[in-house]
Amino acid sequence: MNCYNGEAYLQEAIDSILNQTYPYWELIFWDNQSTDDSSKIVKSYDDTRIKYYYSPIHTKLYGARNLALEKATGRYIAFLDTDDIWLPEKLEKQLNALKQTGYSFACSNYDLIDSKSRKLKKAIRFNKASGFITEKLVSDYYLGILTVIFEKSILTTTKLRFNENYDHIGDFDLFLKISEEYEIHYDSSSLASYRIHGNNLSSKKQLELLRELSVMIRELEKRLFYSDKLKLILALKQLRTFMFLKIAMHSRKKIFPALMLKFIYLDPLKFLKLLILTIMCL
Repeated sequence: MNCYNGEAYLQEAIDSILNQTYPYWELIFWDNQSTDDSSKIVKSYDDTRIKYYYSPIHTKLYGARNLALEKATGRYIAFLDTDDIWLPEKLEKQLNALKQTGYSFACSNYDLIDSKSRKLKKAIRFNKASGFITEKLVSDYYLGILTVIFEKSILTTTKLRFNENYDHIGDFDLFLKISEEYEIHYDSSSLASYRIHGNNLSSKKQLELLRELSVMIRELEKRLFYSDKLKLILALKQLRTFMFLKIAMHSRKKIFPALMLKFIYLDPLKFLKLLILTIMCL
């Protein structure tokens, strides 16, 4: 659990870990030099499974995640941010699924909740595939980091870590690369809750995300895995275009006709969906 001034929902997040039906866990709490009462809240828990670390320097999110990973001693890795929640059976259900399937990586659906922890809706409407799913993730990414659990040995074997140059897509980048070599189990039931509030992505941050996605695409083009899978790179570029059009249409900014026509040609169904969603938001 990485924390920077996360006092608002921190107790609820930690309580959701304490309430797990699977009791053999450790919480690596990485305090990224918070200035609020986050440290007081976590230190108020008298539980040896909770391990508090104060960062020697303030880092960006994915740098903090990497530093926290170095402290983990268990066989499996899972993530929970200070404003999100795990359902009680989350760990137990996923560990059983990994044992039954022989996979090393699992994820699930999750609920969207508001600032008062009221359920809004499920994040993912339809069932998703399990197995080698890199191709599906490129066009329809559905790995919520709050639902992910995987064997720590994956990081040792692949020598992969979160790319610290990213502010928004570090988990997308890491998990997509892991999916190239490992099968992933998806559970359609909701095992966690993601909080929607004022600190979620603004239009400015969405544009930053698009710039990061452009950098990631250029990096992936150099990876051997994609040398004979140019369709996946094209799908990522279409995703980037779709996201840009979505931001532009929702903010009613000018859109170049050539870009619009190109996207209609490449993916008319997705463009129609975007148009309907935009009209509904007007």
